[in-house]
Amino acid sequence: MRKRIILVFCLIAGLLTVWGFSKGSDKGVLSELDLALRNQPIYMAQHQLLIDSLKTQLNRHGLSVDQQFRLNNEVGRAYTVFITDSAMKYFDRSLLIANASNNNAWKDEVYISQALVLSVSGMYKEALERFYDIPRQHLPESLLATYYNCGRQIYSFLSTYTQNPEYVKLYNHKQYLYRDSLLMVLPPQTAEYKLYSAEQQYSQNNYKGAEEVLQELLQDVPEISNIYARAAFTMALIYKNQGNDNLYIYYLALSAISDVEASVKENAALQNLALSLYERGDLNRAYRYIKYSLYDAVFCNARLRTVEISAVLPVINASYQMKTEEQRRQLLVFLILVSVLSIFLIASLFWIYKQMKKLSSTESKLRQANHIKEEYIGHFLNLCSLYIEKLDRFRSTVNRKIMAGQTEELLKLTKSSQFASMEQKEFYASFDSAFLQIYPDFVKELNELLQPDERFVLKTGELLNTELRIFAIIRLGIDDSSKIANFLHYSINTIYTYRNKVKNKAIDRDNFEENLMNIGAVG
Repeated sequence: MRKRIILVFCLIAGLLTVWGFSKGSDKGVLSELDLALRNQPIYMAQHQLLIDSLKTQLNRHGLSVDQQFRLNNEVGRAYTVFITDSAMKYFDRSLLIANASNNNAWKDEVYISQALVLSVSGMYKEALERFYDIPRQHLPESLLATYYNCGRQIYSFLSTYTQNPEYVKLYNHKQYLYRDSLLMVLPPQTAEYKLYSAEQQYSQNNYKGAEEVLQELLQDVPEISNIYARAAFTMALIYKNQGNDNLYIYYLALSAISDVEASVKENAALQNLALSLYERGDLNRAYRYIKYSLYDAVFCNARLRTVEISAVLPVINASYQMKTEEQRRQLLVFLILVSVLSIFLIASLFWIYKQMKKLSSTESKLRQANHIKEEYIGHFLNLCSLYIEKLDRFRSTVNRKIMAGQTEELLKLTKSSQFASMEQKEFYASFDSAFLQIYPDFVKELNELLQPDERFVLKTGELLNTELRIFAIIRLGIDDSSKIANFLHYSINTIYTYRNKVKNKAIDRDNFEENLMNIGAVG
């Protein structure tokens, strides 16, 4: 009996060990994230179908005013972390209905929703103005939780956005106060209460208490939900502060998977995961993830995320290009080696053939010659087979390297000395397109800062030229010429020359770069 009890305990301990190991392993969850990102268009199409079904209901005839208001709000909420511009469009319609109905409760509800969208868009001044227009003392109890959460979110974004330590401290304190008020109005048994309770404990450095709540929450809520994604993200932050990089990456990946499958474009998990993988040396994934993050941020018009990504994207891209160039050189060496071995094999076979022709014509010598022929041909056919296998394995290795994060075009480019240049041009095109989605009038507004006869005229099909790209990077907040030079693969002196050349063309030379930073600014 005693032996059986000991055996049961050993089995339980073994299972717990295996469970703990799989939980802390990030390789499997990163593969799941890769699959989710490949299926991202499917998830986006599903989310768009949900929105379209709401729009179909909204376009029905005979809807009451209340139904029109509620449906417009639902469409706006579905767009909030998907496409912020569309979200504002439907909340504006709700506001018109609220004003026409003289319904203050509806008006306050829309103001809260608009403040949330403005904060996601990075329009913090406008978000605070709209938020402080809401009369807290007259809000119905049904809106209090949404109101406090709105305040919490705005100050959370502000604390992340600002670089001033004093303001970070101030905004974190205000975020804490709004979250505390939120906990006072939420029912304690709800998942939302548990999430904010854990976040509050995390902000107080009570990591153990926060972790216990979050572990329970992650077991109870659906994996495709905002609560799950945020709970996993907070868990990741806890493990980061504890120095556990494996679990930090593991939970960031869980959070990112949830966001991808729910089509949440305003998210921080994927870009943080890209940076962490870059620091760990996984450049292929880091490069792919940061590009996905940039796409999501631009698609959603989430300016805070765009600024954050733009700060790390050039660094990751430069390292990725260096690694790709090194791989290209290695592939060329392998190809040369295989070519030399193939020539040697052909020469050897030819030499054997010549030797066999010199054998004696006598019967005994012929038998001996036949024996030698069989032996040598068999031997060198084995060599042929071996080298063919090596060539095939090499081909497979090349294909795996290409398929491991590069495009089919990369396979062709490895044979060309123009590979790195073409990759850089492709990246520039991607950067230019993404930048002009954020600042569509950048070229026009920058030209307005220059003398009329010194303005840029782009070639057909050209989005930005080198000078414009330099000032686009400056507009994103990267002012260091050495970083710009590293990003564009120019010397620092060349960057200085371009900057001074354009600056000398300015109408107001002394305030040119200050005016540049105001391009696309709101308010």
